[in-house]
Amino acid sequence: MLLQGVKLDKAPQDIDIYADGSGISKLHKELDIWATDQPHLDEEGMYKSVLSHYEIEANAVELVGNFAVNSHDSIYHVEVEHLLYDRASRYELHYELQHASLRLMPLSHELVFNVLRGRKDRYEAIAEVIKHELEHHVEPLELILSRNVWSQDHLAKIHSLTGINL
Repeated sequence: MLLQGVKLDKAPQDIDIYADGSGISKLHKELDIWATDQPHLDEEGMYKSVLSHYEIEANAVELVGNFAVNSHDSIYHVEVEHLLYDRASRYELHYELQHASLRLMPLSHELVFNVLRGRKDRYEAIAEVIKHELEHHVEPLELILSRNVWSQDHLAKIHSLTGINL
């Protein structure tokens, strides 16, 4: 979120890498030298995922696969490959003489995820960025909403934050 201009009250505790179930093994093999555990099913409260942890140059990294959130009659399954990957912003990273291009999780995902978990501090800040670049966020938001189950309360909150007719 920080790399996309969202102002946060405090710095994130870790870096999340999202994957569909089919990508977990490949990504874990790529990250294995930094692994602090193995991918495992994690069901904590409203969240369900295949989760593993890494320590890369003093940065905590989580690989989050097959992520789903179930909150107050809403069910959101994160689809990376078929929905979010092609709609992700690119961030160009330059480190010494090396160059890499990263895909950032679309802010539409960040908005609905934070609405579902009731993180007002986050969803209000995300919505401010989305409203300034609405044309970039309408399509991914509509796709996320159409491919999942949403309570009327969550839909009303998303509409009030973005002004997008859902």
